[in-house]
Amino acid sequence: MASNITHVVFDLDGVLIDTERHYTTANERTLEKFGAKFTREMKLKMMGRKKTEAVTVLLKEAGISDRVMMDQYIAEYDKHVLQIMRALTEELPGATKLIDHLYAHNIPMAICTGSDNEEFESKMVKFDEWLKKIPLRVLCGSDPEVRIGKPNPDAYEVTIGRFAAKPTSPKNVLVFEDSINGVESALGAGCTVVMVPQREFLPNDWPEKELRSRPNFAALLDSLDNFCPKQFGLPDYREGTEKRG
Repeated sequence: MASNITHVVFDLDGVLIDTERHYTTANERTLEKFGAKFTREMKLKMMGRKKTEAVTVLLKEAGISDRVMMDQYIAEYDKHVLQIMRALTEELPGATKLIDHLYAHNIPMAICTGSDNEEFESKMVKFDEWLKKIPLRVLCGSDPEVRIGKPNPDAYEVTIGRFAAKPTSPKNVLVFEDSINGVESALGAGCTVVMVPQREFLPNDWPEKELRSRPNFAALLDSLDNFCPKQFGLPDYREGTEKRG
């Protein structure tokens, strides 16, 4: 178990906030307009990617890339997803507790997400307190330095490089991810990875993939509520939240 963690990076969707089902709804509504059906297999291939890359995958998988342009799809999709996110986004269990704890103990944090600026803002309207505590946010969908999104390591390499106080090694950076694409990105950047998957969005061959991949990440959790900071050399929850100052 890693015991020298100095920095923490959170993926956003499916880790801190419960949005994956909303993406599904928005894509179902959008694809229906174009005469196609959104499937679970499409979703799994899209998860964690930058929006433009995810839509490229989607149009190909749906068999409509010859008649629907990316910009056309995104314009229709955004009508649905932005409205849904503003109204229905909720935090996942353990998120506020962990953010508050790390902040109190002066652990540098970042968010690394495939979202673009507009989408990020629509999802975070309820979470101003988080943003005050996590000033470093890399929005891969809008960030020109992230050339290729997850599963490419660019996203996490850029994030690590932007910490004001740089980690000694990528291994000192603990990443929380929910998707296979995100895990591969973080591992490719050399980070220590905790996977927090939403079981309903795991691939059908997950048992085999887990068996192969399990040695590569530090922990597999059902929820951030189950995370034990002390196992990673971070301050224990029992140490309280009075330290910052």
